[in-house]
Amino acid sequence: MKKNLRMLLIMLAVLVVVVGGAAALLLTMPAQEEETSSSSSSSTATETILETDAEEFSSVSVENTEDSFVIVPVEEGTTTSEESSSSESSSSSTTFTVEGLESFDIATSSITSGVQTLEDLQATKNLGEQENLEQFGLSGESASTITIHYKDGATQEIVVGNEAGETTGRYVLIDGVVYISSSVSNYLLGSSLSFINTSTLYSVADRTEETTDSEGSSSTATLTDILYSVELGGTHLDAPITIVYDSSKISSYLITSPVYAESGSNTFTEMATALKTLSANSVAAVGRTQEVLEEYGLAEPEATIAFNMNGEEHSMAVSAKNEDGNRYLILDDIQLVYEVTADSVSTWADSDLMDMRMSFVWLPTITNVSRLTLTVDGDMVYAYDATRTVNEEKSTEDNTSYDLSIQNAAGEEITYENYQSFYQQLLSVAVLSTKEATYDAEAPVLRVEYQYFDGSEPDVIEFCPVKGEDARYAAVLNGGYNGLVRKTEVDALIEKLAPLDANEALAEERAPS
Repeated sequence: MKKNLRMLLIMLAVLVVVVGGAAALLLTMPAQEEETSSSSSSSTATETILETDAEEFSSVSVENTEDSFVIVPVEEGTTTSEESSSSESSSSSTTFTVEGLESFDIATSSITSGVQTLEDLQATKNLGEQENLEQFGLSGESASTITIHYKDGATQEIVVGNEAGETTGRYVLIDGVVYISSSVSNYLLGSSLSFINTSTLYSVADRTEETTDSEGSSSTATLTDILYSVELGGTHLDAPITIVYDSSKISSYLITSPVYAESGSNTFTEMATALKTLSANSVAAVGRTQEVLEEYGLAEPEATIAFNMNGEEHSMAVSAKNEDGNRYLILDDIQLVYEVTADSVSTWADSDLMDMRMSFVWLPTITNVSRLTLTVDGDMVYAYDATRTVNEEKSTEDNTSYDLSIQNAAGEEITYENYQSFYQQLLSVAVLSTKEATYDAEAPVLRVEYQYFDGSEPDVIEFCPVKGEDARYAAVLNGGYNGLVRKTEVDALIEKLAPLDANEALAEERAPS
């Protein structure tokens, strides 16, 4: 009995110890949880370091590592280049712009949103007062200073330094205390020129035509763009190039200077496409003083262009390529210097006269020529008259097909296939070079005159001997120098005139592409 009582007392003692320990543990746990919670809260807590109202700003001065500029409110009644959606959702309804850039197409919404970040600056860490501000990038050349100027004359200075290594954000100095904050907008830490729109420097409107069908329904069709005129220049060219629109030509384009030749080459077509719109990488400078133009290689541009597309006129000039392979560009009378990719302007800035012209002397369509006259050495004349009739079977609503019958000067019939073969060889005479040449315009070895069914002015090609070039003739089109051609090609044409006049079949030659 005593033994059992002793065991019971021992068990009760153990139970008291266990329960007491558990109670003690429970009593101490809340304090530990409270400490942990407090520590976690302090690591994520933010502190308001500046609370203000952008409505009270008279201006904001920015001096950073890239630029120095002043942000000001947009004057009442001023139309900005874009709607500021960010300001609609903000307590501030004021829109801001950059002083001195008001006349340009700038992103006022970006500027405004940058200013609005100053209304409620938050810090994730307070580092207190620091003697060595340079280690945080808060003094010296790496510091950016933002100064708010209030309408009542007061000011508030905010210094922004390096990115903080230990957490997200930058070091910020306000009223002598260093903080870490990610609230300051990057818009306030870059160049004011980044606010200027470069995505679309210009965009030429489409040509359109409104038509009404038989039922009275109207529709608008987009027509092919027309380059009514193009003037190319710059130091990369030996002479300026003038190109005009001429719907009577096969390509619809005619070079009138420094040679007289048909344009509309592949390069010309690519240029027309590229000229429809243009964008830039960035704005390099404001103003077009002589000093600025010289700094960016635009005092004597490497390439220039002035054009009229669809009735809209623009002019541009570009520098030589810079160290990044880009070019500096000026547009119309806009007081800015842009930086553009070389590829975006290559179709006109890198092209020369041979790129812009057709590689053949002249390309009149055979069914448009009513009379072809060829004169050899000034007195031997061969003439071919054409009669054309509409081929109803081959004609369509959009295209009329013709059949030709040909007669020589004696009134004798010339088989169309023989005439066509010679005509193709005549068109195939290729221009090798447009370099300047001294030639005898008074003594052409071959003169070719095209007369047309529509009554338009005749076109005349003369192949003239060239001084110092025994293997070349100068091609002169309508009195204007066209380029140098192979003597052998012209001589071969002359040799085939007699067989053609006798209606003999000629050897096949490749037609121009």
